[in-house]
Amino acid sequence: MMDMTIVVMCKAPVQGKVKTRLMTKYSALEAMQWHEAMAYTVIERAKRMFTDVVIAVDDVKHPFFKLFELPLLAQGVGDLGARMVRMMQQVCPNDEAVLFLGTDSPHMQDIRLLQTVDALQTHDVVLGAVEDGGYDLIAMRKPCAAMLQGVDWGTEKVLQQSVNKANALGLSYHILSVSFDIDTPEMLERAIQMGWAKEFEYESSASSSHTTPSSPSSACVEGLSLDSR
Repeated sequence: MMDMTIVVMCKAPVQGKVKTRLMTKYSALEAMQWHEAMAYTVIERAKRMFTDVVIAVDDVKHPFFKLFELPLLAQGVGDLGARMVRMMQQVCPNDEAVLFLGTDSPHMQDIRLLQTVDALQTHDVVLGAVEDGGYDLIAMRKPCAAMLQGVDWGTEKVLQQSVNKANALGLSYHILSVSFDIDTPEMLERAIQMGWAKEFEYESSASSSHTTPSSPSSACVEGLSLDSR
């Protein structure tokens, strides 16, 4: 397998600040717990499958991230693209390959990541398309800041703009099969029905009895979109 760094872009779990679109059905605390569960799944999967994994966070002091015993990088300011460029500059000093993951696709199968690695052998860029017009991952054989600049993050234009950028830059690209992010209660239910269900419990400062909320299917849930929301 090629020398590649996995960067998981993850917000600290703070009530009212994460997974707010789930709050049409769940409380702010429950939405935060879903975020924790989703992040847990994504990060632990990355740890299991890859050697070089870092977490890019908005609060390096938040205790949640201590669970993973991984290097933490401060995302800093700017839009999502600016923050990812900053991460590349830190983790790819010798132009190593890089793979960015968000935490909105805990239902992602291992095969999707393996397909990404395989496609990167023969392409400059790999994009994991999702139904809302964005992507759940982006991988680059060599870091290219221009791929991440001037993108309307958080909109349905993200994937197409990224393809346009690759074409303009003369980069070959591969698009994985279309998946979906968990942004709404309906998408959460869909992920659970696909089999995303593993018990996860984390006691945070927000609650002395902090457990993952019960899913609509009564199972307990474990935990790119690479989304600026």
